[in-house]
Order: sequence, then C-alpha cells, then structure tokens
Amino acid sequence: MAFTDRLSPAHGIQALALLAALAGVVVWTPLLLTSAESHTPPVAPQALAARSENPALQWFSDAPAAVQVRVSGVLAGARGAVAILSLNDGPPRSFFAGERLSPGVRLAAIEGDAVVIERGGEQERVHLDKLPDAPVLPMLTRP
Repeated sequence: MAFTDRLSPAHGIQALALLAALAGVVVWTPLLLTSAESHTPPVAPQALAARSENPALQWFSDAPAAVQVRVSGVLAGARGAVAILSLNDGPPRSFFAGERLSPGVRLAAIEGDAVVIERGGEQERVHLDKLPDAPVLPMLTRP
C-alpha cells in the first residue's frame, strides 16, 4: 500500500485547530501554574479605624466595641447607685454598676462625680457633665 499525499481543506482546518490548541496549552500552562505576587496597596490607619467601626465586623471580633460615653447624672436608688449615660450620642438611659454597655464594655463603678468604664481590661474614668455657671440676674426688688 502506497502512501498518498492528499491534503483536503477539511484536513487543513483540523491541523490548524490542533496547532492553535497546542499553542494555547504551551502558552497558558506556565502562566497558570506559577504563583502571582500580591500587589495590594498599603492601607492607611484611618481606613482601618473606619473599618473597625463597622457593626458587621464587630459581630465576629473579640475586641471591645468603640463606644462614646457621656455621663448626664448619677443618683442613689433603692437598688444602689444609678448612672444616667448617653452612648454614642443616643438618648440618656439608666445603668447600674456592673452592667454591660456594649460588647466588651461595662460600667465598672459609679462614683459621686464620675463613672468608671472598663474596656478590654482597662479602666477609664468619665466625669459628670457639669452645667455652666448660671448668669448673674439683676435684683428685681429695691434694696
């Protein structure tokens, strides 16, 4: 049997397709099998701070929540001392000593002119907001 050299257009297209597939494998195999360097830009500390204030991230974090506490007043009640606190500029609410203010933050003690807040094992004193001095009123009666 003799080999006949027949090259039909269909066989030519199949040969070109096979060469294109082989070239694709040769080019993409080394690119896909090598690890790429990370080109992540450095994150500014302000962005990290803003990210930590995100409530969704704090659900899965063990870090104490960033909460701003303002003391409106303290008073003694039948069950003990009570502090009137505003958390994160919210409405004033009453808290007893030892109560949890937010995750990782608790009211450690209530004093006469301040409260002690415990965040992650560190204590911080927050002083009572004082009213400004009253203006001097003129006498309304004759001396």
